[in-house]
Amino acid sequence: MTKKHYLTEEGLEKVKNELKELIQEKKKKTKDGVPEVLHSEDLNPEYLDFRQDLHLLERRIMKLDEVVKNAEIIKSPENKRKVELGARVIIEADGQEDQFTIVGSLEADPAEGKISNESLVGRKLMGKKVGDKVTAASKVETVYEIKKIEYQDEV
Repeated sequence: MTKKHYLTEEGLEKVKNELKELIQEKKKKTKDGVPEVLHSEDLNPEYLDFRQDLHLLERRIMKLDEVVKNAEIIKSPENKRKVELGARVIIEADGQEDQFTIVGSLEADPAEGKISNESLVGRKLMGKKVGDKVTAASKVETVYEIKKIEYQDEV
């Protein structure tokens, strides 16, 4: 069974653009010619570097292609009273308010306030409502109280 990759429309566009750029890079790399393999005991280091770069490029292209083929765009759910993918959740923890947007793992960026639905806190928040409290414990146990849930089409 293939894994679904939950992305915003913008996130999918970024993946498609990166894929397109890498395919162009691969075409250019192979069009410029393959360095010669020396017919001695030693392989040409330039050839080895070329093969390694090409291999890494092909692996990344395959990964991005798999993401595009199995992408599911995050849409606002019908029941906007629960935390689902795409929700901006305003929480209170230790007397301080904070907010997170719940996204798929490929777009998660905690520095931007985007957490994955697969992360510890993201998993705990999924399906919860305003007023619910969830406890997430890693090194320190933190209780998050959901204060507000918003979706992109409501903002």
